[in-house]
Amino acid sequence: MTSMTAGRLKALSTTPGRHRIDDGLYLLVRNVGNSTWVFRYVSVAGNRRDMTIGAFDAISLPDARAEVIRWQAERKQGRDPIEVRKASMRMAASEAKAAVTLLEYATEYHALRLPTWKNDKHAAQWLSSLNHLGKLLALPLPEITSANLLEVLEPLNLDHHETATRIRQRVEELFDRAIIAGIVSANPAASLKRALRAPSGRKHFASLPYRDIPEFLRQLRDSDASQSTRLAFEWLVLSVGRTSEVTRARWGDLSEDRARWTVAPEDMKNAGMHEVPATARMRDILTAMEPQRGTGWDWIFPSPQGRRECLSNGALLGVLRRMGLAGKATAHGMRASFSTWAYENTQFRSEIIESAMSHQEEDAVKKAYNRATYWEQRVELAEAWSAFCLQRTK
Repeated sequence: MTSMTAGRLKALSTTPGRHRIDDGLYLLVRNVGNSTWVFRYVSVAGNRRDMTIGAFDAISLPDARAEVIRWQAERKQGRDPIEVRKASMRMAASEAKAAVTLLEYATEYHALRLPTWKNDKHAAQWLSSLNHLGKLLALPLPEITSANLLEVLEPLNLDHHETATRIRQRVEELFDRAIIAGIVSANPAASLKRALRAPSGRKHFASLPYRDIPEFLRQLRDSDASQSTRLAFEWLVLSVGRTSEVTRARWGDLSEDRARWTVAPEDMKNAGMHEVPATARMRDILTAMEPQRGTGWDWIFPSPQGRRECLSNGALLGVLRRMGLAGKATAHGMRASFSTWAYENTQFRSEIIESAMSHQEEDAVKKAYNRATYWEQRVELAEAWSAFCLQRTK
C-alpha cells in the first residue's frame, strides 16, 4: 500500500488529472473543488472499468481504501463490481417501494391528482373517505389482500353501500397505479365488486337526504306545531337519538353544566347507559323549554295536552304529516341521514360514528374502552353535525 501524506493528498486534489493512490484506487480531479475517488479494475470480460466511489471531500482516504478492498473481493469472486452495485441498488429501490404503506401511497397519489380535480370538496372527500379503512392504511401495499379489504368494507356496505363502493373504487384506482409502478402484481380491490353489491330485502325507515336536513329544520321552526314538539324534533335530529329516548328525556338526565345528556337505560333500545354531548344549540333548546318546567313532572318535552305526560311519539309523526313528508321521512330515519352525512363528509372513524348512534359493541371490554376514549371525538362530531344542520336555519 503506497504511503500518502495528508499534504501530498491535498496537493493532488487540486491538480487536474487521474492520480494513482493505491492498487486500484485513483483520485480523479476534473477541476479544483471537483474531485472523486475511483476504483479502476479489469472486468471479467477483460474490459477496463472505472467505478466511482464517492466525492473526495465526503470520503476519507481510509474509507476509500476500505471500499476498494470490498469491491476487489467481489472481482476475485468472478463478479463485476459495477453490476453488483447496480443490482444492489435495484433491490433496495424495490424494497423501498414494497415498504410504502397504503396511506403514504394514497397521499402521494392524491397530491398528483389534485390539480386535475375541479371540485375541492370532492378532492377532500376522496382522501378522507379512506379513513374508513382503519388499520389497513398502515399496511405496506403488498400486504393488503382482498380478504382484509372485504373484512372492513363488507360491514360498511350493509348500511352505506354507496360509501363502501366509492372506497373500493378508490382503492382499486390506487392499486392499478401501483401495478404500473411495479410495487404490486395484483389488485385486491378489483375482485370485490360482486361481494359489495347493494343489500336487498332489508327494511329501512324512510329518511331525508342529509342535504335536506338544514331546510327541514328551517321549515320545522316555522311550522304550526307546539313549541315542545318543534324543539323535541330538533333535539332528536341534533342528538341523533331515537324517538322514545327524546320524548322521555328528563331534566334529571342532564349533567350540572347541561353539556351531557344521559339516556336512561330503560328508555334505550339496547340495555346500558348512553351519554350524548349536548351542543350549544341543544343547550339553547333547554333554555327555551325552561319556562315549561314545573313541579310534579320532570319531562324536558312535556305533552301540550297535559304536562304531567311526556310528549307522544305520534306528535313527531304528526309534524311530518303536516309538512307533507309522510312516507318520505320518519323521525327514526333522521339517524340514517346523520350516518350518511358522517360517513360521506367527515374524517371521524366508524367506531366514533357508531358510538354516537348508540350502536352497542358486543365485546364488554371494548365497550367500556370506547366509552372512555371516544367522548372528546364525539363532542367534535356532534358540534360538526350541529353546524351543518343549522347552516341555513339561522
